[in-house]
Amino acid sequence: MHKINGIYSAALTPINDDLSINKNLYLEHCQYLMKQGHDGLAIFGTTGEANSFSIKEKCDAIDFLLSNNLDSNLLIPGTGSSSIEDAIQLKKFAEKNKSRAVLILPPFYYKNVSDEGIINYFRKIIETVGSSDFHYLLYNIPQTTSVVLNFNIIETLLKLYPNNIVGIKDSSGNIDSMLKTVKYFQDLALFCGHDSLALKIYKRGGAGAITAGTNIAGRLLCFIINNINKEKEIEDFNSYQALLEKIRETITLEEPISVMKAYFSIINNNPDWNKVMPPLKSLDNPSNNKTIIRLIELTNKMDELIPSS
Repeated sequence: MHKINGIYSAALTPINDDLSINKNLYLEHCQYLMKQGHDGLAIFGTTGEANSFSIKEKCDAIDFLLSNNLDSNLLIPGTGSSSIEDAIQLKKFAEKNKSRAVLILPPFYYKNVSDEGIINYFRKIIETVGSSDFHYLLYNIPQTTSVVLNFNIIETLLKLYPNNIVGIKDSSGNIDSMLKTVKYFQDLALFCGHDSLALKIYKRGGAGAITAGTNIAGRLLCFIINNINKEKEIEDFNSYQALLEKIRETITLEEPISVMKAYFSIINNNPDWNKVMPPLKSLDNPSNNKTIIRLIELTNKMDELIPSS
């Protein structure tokens, strides 16, 4: 049995005109996501524009969520940084506040680095934080970091820190690699980072998913995963997965963070949503944007398939 499992939303981070975090809207969004059936929230990851915010901004935002009764055990903060000291500070903060776990990128600036160098990065962080049982999820997203967390790196870290390294989020999109990881590291919780692949990975022993698309289609993915054992009882179960794939495809027709924020600006009638951190750019006139219009059509179909309780 995996030490951690479930469906976690890689939550968006709403911002103000001055590029500070819009804490009230952030809290509302986190509460909304939990009502969709998620097991928790992976905040300040790639989708949360984490690397555009300072340590203080992230810590202050988390403090705000906790002070407004969001359970710390629901949170998996992204804490990776190319600055080892920054990564350590964020993990100490998460550990002090009893977060469920932390998500940790490998360093992502230098290219063609050795396995030993990557391993030493993780070792320095884990040993400096010092908690013998605080949980870490490795984060494999080589298209962004240019670092592949290969079997040698994973196996070495598991041997060194079996009580700390409990899982990995794999956003590579490489289903063959994910399935090999699930088979080889049976006690390692693999979270699929791709909405459309989550069902296939979960059926083959994956622990769950941490995905961007769950900001919009979280209720749909949670329904799919939670009803795997009832697949034959649910009429046209494949239609749920097909709809999820269409939503994912539509989100990625343009830069996905901008698309999802523009979507919320329309469905919530709140222009404060349509703001992103540079170098990203907000969508112009989202109410007339073909991608947003299509996304609204698809989510209406989701509501028809899974009526609100």
